[in-house]
Amino acid sequence: MGDPTWEVKEEPGRALSARLREGRTLLVSPHPDDVAYSCGGLLAAVGRPAHATLLTVFTRSAWALPKRLRRAGARVISARRREEELRYCRLRGLTGYQALGFDDASLRGYDDEAEVSSPAEADAVRGAMEDAVADAVRASGADTVLAPAAVGGHIDHLLVHGAVRGAVAGGGALALFYEDLPYAGQHELADVERMLREERGLVPYAGVDISAVVEGKVRGMYVYGSQTDDECVRETLRHARRIASGPRPWARAAGAGCTAHAERVWAAAPAVAR
Repeated sequence: MGDPTWEVKEEPGRALSARLREGRTLLVSPHPDDVAYSCGGLLAAVGRPAHATLLTVFTRSAWALPKRLRRAGARVISARRREEELRYCRLRGLTGYQALGFDDASLRGYDDEAEVSSPAEADAVRGAMEDAVADAVRASGADTVLAPAAVGGHIDHLLVHGAVRGAVAGGGALALFYEDLPYAGQHELADVERMLREERGLVPYAGVDISAVVEGKVRGMYVYGSQTDDECVRETLRHARRIASGPRPWARAAGAGCTAHAERVWAAAPAVAR
C-alpha cells in the first residue's frame, strides 16, 4: 500500500495547534476518557484554548476498572465518570462541557465481543443519538470539530463517528478525526492506516509532536481513575512512539536521549467526481 502522504504545507502540526488555540473547538468523545487518551497530547500542546467544549455522548455506564466501583452500579459509576470529566476540563482549560446522557454499550446489552463486532446501523439508539449530536454541533458554533475515527470498531465509536460526519456534511466546520486509543495501539500501524483510508474514507491531515508534553498527557489520562490502568498508558505511549518514528515530514527526534512521541489527525477524503 505504501506510506500515507502526510500534509506537507508549512508546519501542519503547529498550524493545527494555533487553530485550536485561537478558534472555537468542539471535542467529541464517545465516552469519558476518549479525548484524553486519543488527543490529550495535542490538547496539552495547545495549552489553554480560547474556546473549547468537550461533548461526551455515552455518559451512562455500568463498567469501571475497580471491581468495588463496578459493584456499586451504573448510577455511582456514571457520577464518578462525570466528576472525572469535569476535572479533566479544568486541567486542560476547556471552557465548556456537555454530556448527552446516552447509555453506553455496557447498558445496551453488548458484551466485550459484541461491542467491537456489531454494525452501527442496527443499533436502536442511532437515530436519537445522531439528532442530539447534530444539534450540539450546530449550537456550538465551532469552526473545528475533533471526533473519533472509530479505530477498532467499537460500536459507540462507530455511532459517534457517523453522527459527526453527518452533522458536518453541509460544510462550515472543519471535521478532524483522531486515532482512537488504546484501540489503535492494539493493531499494526499499517492496518490502522489501511482501515482509516479504505473503510472510513479518510486521508491524513496533520501530525503533532507531543514529546514536550507527553507527561502532561499521561497525567490527564490518570484523571480517569475509574478507567485507566498502567497497561492502557503503555499501549497509548507505544502508539505515540511508533507514529513519531515513522517516515513523516513532521516526525523528528525530540532531542538527544529523548524518545519522540506524536499524535495524528485525519480528515474526510475530498469527493471525487465520477
